[in-house]
Amino acid sequence: MNINKYLRKILVIICLTNISAFLTLPLFFSRSLGWILGSLAAVARMFWLARSMKNSLEAGQYRAKVNAIKGYYISFILLIVYSIIVVKFIKPDILFFGLGLLSVQISIYVIELFYYLKKSGYFRGNNG
Repeated sequence: MNINKYLRKILVIICLTNISAFLTLPLFFSRSLGWILGSLAAVARMFWLARSMKNSLEAGQYRAKVNAIKGYYISFILLIVYSIIVVKFIKPDILFFGLGLLSVQISIYVIELFYYLKKSGYFRGNNG
């Protein structure tokens, strides 16, 4: 599968969860805000790392290693600074903020589970 298609699928899943978080914002403000802010940071970091990896693939071996390490640590430091600012000033529900930060990983698991179930024929009555 093309990496851009895969990233798009992850983004669609996260956008769908953010739509539901926006709809529940009046009822569960702190939780919804935590999910939205966490997932926005996760998506930004995912695209930063994807861009860093694409740049690494175009470079030589030594330069690729430096680009990958540099991209990872810069995105990690920016994520820590963003998290500190959000938790200190906006004060969302920290549990849902953390789950929002994990939204990219959760989306990857959902996509892979879907492909596994589709490939195994589980929904076609071939579950033996």
